[in-house]
Amino acid sequence: DKRLLQLAATDDLHEALDTEIGRMIRDPRFQQFVHEFTSQWLSLEKFDVVEIDNKRYPMLTRDTKTQLRQEPIHFLQYLIQHNLPLRNLIQSDFIMANEVVASYYHLADRIETGFQFVLIKHSNENLGGVLSLASILAGLSDGRESNPVKRGAWLARKIIAEPPDDPPPNVPRLEDDDAGQLTLREKLERHRNQAACAKCHSGIDPWGIPFETFDASGLFKNDPTVDARSTLPDETVIRDLNGLKSYLANDRIDRVAFSFLKHLSCYAVGRSLSYNEIVFLEEKAIELRPGDYRMQEMIRFVIRSDLFSKK
Repeated sequence: DKRLLQLAATDDLHEALDTEIGRMIRDPRFQQFVHEFTSQWLSLEKFDVVEIDNKRYPMLTRDTKTQLRQEPIHFLQYLIQHNLPLRNLIQSDFIMANEVVASYYHLADRIETGFQFVLIKHSNENLGGVLSLASILAGLSDGRESNPVKRGAWLARKIIAEPPDDPPPNVPRLEDDDAGQLTLREKLERHRNQAACAKCHSGIDPWGIPFETFDASGLFKNDPTVDARSTLPDETVIRDLNGLKSYLANDRIDRVAFSFLKHLSCYAVGRSLSYNEIVFLEEKAIELRPGDYRMQEMIRFVIRSDLFSKK
């Protein structure tokens, strides 16, 4: 940070910053930044503390959890180092995996690198991008069942920066159906019908229901009876998580870019952003769209801004 602030005071700001940023990204210590930022941004600590039902999900052992915890970090690092478009964050035809992670996703036959993470191409529409990472999805469960409310709130906060309102005090919990006749969708609808719950859940449930195609261990359920259809807040109808990925990577990529920049900026300056700073990001970040929101350009945007150089 000190070196970058010094460069910000020079006349040849952009050229100097580009050189310095390129050097930093190639530095082996760059992984420390990616590790800390990714963990904070994507709330990976939730995966650290969730207690998985080992009888129900025997594949998700302690050692496997350790390796899966590294997957988002290696994935984001690859996107940045290769300066890929931001849409790969949502939809990608590859994953970053070692033998343990690849085996968890049933891709063990495609890798022989031990604990080293490498790029693996896949043809599975249910893989690719942070929305299908097992560490994130399992962390947003209770260890036994998936949790669309947790997953929806996470997406709203972390991926599109449209956080739901805080729940009111004494909000009633999502009650179990004693007769066992209500589907999850029906339970959520019953919960939303309570006046105290409707406003919050209108900004959560539409994002969370598409995740129901994945179980509490973060793997695809492969269950044709799962109803993951959702009507999003703008009335777009999607069929499942793959539909949500396509929607975000295309129709809402500007918002995804804003969210990434917002979280990156907060990390860079070590605080929440002011109203004026948020407006600045919303208005200026769109200038990166013609370049496809390349990852290194996103980092340069933050470092060149007054947000960072005058912190």
